[in-house]
Amino acid sequence: MNQRNKQFPLATSAFNDYYFMALGVLLAGYAIGNKPFALIGIPTLYIGDIVLLFGVIAFLKSRCAVAALATLPSFLLAVLFGWAIFICGLPYLREYGINTLRDSVIVAYGGFSFIFVALLLERPERLALVIPFLRNLASGVLIVAPLVVLLIVIGGGGGHLDPYVKEGPYGTQLLGAALLMLLGFKRVRVGWLFILLVGITVIAVRSRGCMLAFLVPFGLAMIFTGKWREAIVIVITVAIMLALAYMLDFSYSPGSQWAQRSISASQLIGNFVSIFGMSTDVHGGLAGTREFRLEWWNVIFDYTFNGPYFWTGKGFGVNLAAVDGFLLGDPNAAVMRAPHNCHLTMLARTGVPGLALWLLTLASWSAMLLVNMVRARAAGDHVWANFFVLIFCYALSCVIDATFDPALEAPMQGIWFWSLFGVGIAAAMIYRASLGNIEARATWQASSQAMEHLTPKPTG
Repeated sequence: MNQRNKQFPLATSAFNDYYFMALGVLLAGYAIGNKPFALIGIPTLYIGDIVLLFGVIAFLKSRCAVAALATLPSFLLAVLFGWAIFICGLPYLREYGINTLRDSVIVAYGGFSFIFVALLLERPERLALVIPFLRNLASGVLIVAPLVVLLIVIGGGGGHLDPYVKEGPYGTQLLGAALLMLLGFKRVRVGWLFILLVGITVIAVRSRGCMLAFLVPFGLAMIFTGKWREAIVIVITVAIMLALAYMLDFSYSPGSQWAQRSISASQLIGNFVSIFGMSTDVHGGLAGTREFRLEWWNVIFDYTFNGPYFWTGKGFGVNLAAVDGFLLGDPNAAVMRAPHNCHLTMLARTGVPGLALWLLTLASWSAMLLVNMVRARAAGDHVWANFFVLIFCYALSCVIDATFDPALEAPMQGIWFWSLFGVGIAAAMIYRASLGNIEARATWQASSQAMEHLTPKPTG
């Protein structure tokens, strides 16, 4: 470590250590405080933007900027970043002003990915802090998330809390807590499992996207870890509970704008089947919202793949709902600016090349984590393998949620996603280096040993 301290001065390391802790506070704030926490600051310069600006300093101080770009996912993200900002963003800044910056955060928040990679490569032992952080965060989320969403539902769904809470981020954080339990990083008592089930149920009733954002990653995690027995037990248990609730006709209708979406087994089943186009309007107008979105998405496909916006899309800043003819309500007071699908948003705003870069970035990152998961499993490094599963499924939940909602444009989900993206890249680089040669193994030994000591700990 003496050689390392000579290479990185104490002042530099101290600043980045404090900044790394600040990142933890930021992510915890978004996970628990949701939208009210995101609004800390002043208009156009909120807490996430401030932390990102300081992150540029930490990124440069780490002296790992080049290494942070050394993987295919990092390189593709950098190209996507350049395409989105310089080709599809800056040319529209003068015309649309702050709206250009506001819309471009779906990619601009990717800066957090580079920051995390640089900080973890600078001091690999920081990686060992990730699981304890997530473990403690899960306890807070399990208490706050179900409580807040229940208060909204009991209040009728249109009360004072509803405009200040997004269910998607809470759903992703509940998924994170469930993954920690499944993968052995956090052990809990039955009471915590009941709270988790309540939170997931209420959120799944309110949002089909949140339902999928939990079911798909959790199911994949069970497949990756070979927990077939547990999967069968969970499926049977849930099926029995739904059947009992259906037979007993248990239902709670909060009224107001959510009067049609009751908390019931029938509503959960209706939400699920509506994803596959088998719903009718008896389940809260699910078919209508699905048809509305599909019609809009078809329009976007038409003017990009077959129209004049093939190369650069319509750019960042323009209200897509208004120019595409899908604006609802007062045009001057509209809050819907994008088609509630991150992939279609990228297509509409950055064209086909932008969409291709976006999909390649996601695919290369996924491949990196899954390949290292298989490699770690084959080498007997099961803690590392489970860590890769955790990060992959956690981030996948963010993407699935953003496929049904403009989630990545909001810091609560966007900053979390890009942070997980960066942690995944850094973890893969650290693990690969520890296997690649003797010198690298010695360099990353602190991180490797710390990861191996992340044994499950019982919690109340």
